[in-house]
Amino acid sequence: MTTIRRLGPDDDLGDLIALSRDFFKEYATHHDEFFQIDELHEKDIVDYFARSLNTEAGATFIAVLNGRIVGYITLFVRQQSPFYKIKKYGAISGLMVHKDHRRQGIASRLLAEATAFFQQKGVKYFAVYTAVANRAAAKFYERNGMTPLYITMIGETPNSTEAL
Repeated sequence: MTTIRRLGPDDDLGDLIALSRDFFKEYATHHDEFFQIDELHEKDIVDYFARSLNTEAGATFIAVLNGRIVGYITLFVRQQSPFYKIKKYGAISGLMVHKDHRRQGIASRLLAEATAFFQQKGVKYFAVYTAVANRAAAKFYERNGMTPLYITMIGETPNSTEAL
C-alpha cells in the first residue's frame, strides 16, 4: 500500500532526484526549446527540496511504496502584491508520480495533502502552472476541482540568440 507523508530531513533523496530528472525530461517534451534543461545538477535538486524542509511556508509530500518514493508534490505559500485583496496563495511547484505508478490515485492523494496544508495555513486559493501541451496534467487538475485562471503567451524574436 502506498503511504503519503511529509518529506523529512532524514529521508534518502535518491528517489526524489530520479523523479525530478524524469519530471524535467517529460516537461521538456511540451516545448522542445523553452522547457529544455541546460544542466541539472544533483545539488540543485537537493537544494530545491531542502527549501521546502526549511520553511513553515513550504512542504514536500511524498508517496512511499515498499520503502521507495514513487511520487511527490512540493508546495509553498506565496505573498501577493499588497494591492490584492487576497494577500497569500498556495503554489504547487511540482507534482510527479513515477510512470509505473500512475493511474492509481497517488497524484490525487498528493494533491489532497497539498490542499489540506494550504487550508491549515489559511490559504483560500492555490495555483499550479503546467504547459498547455500537457493535456493529461490539465485534465487531472480539472478532475480534481481546479479551473483555468489565465493564459501565459510566449513569443519569439526573429533571428535572435539568447544572451548568456
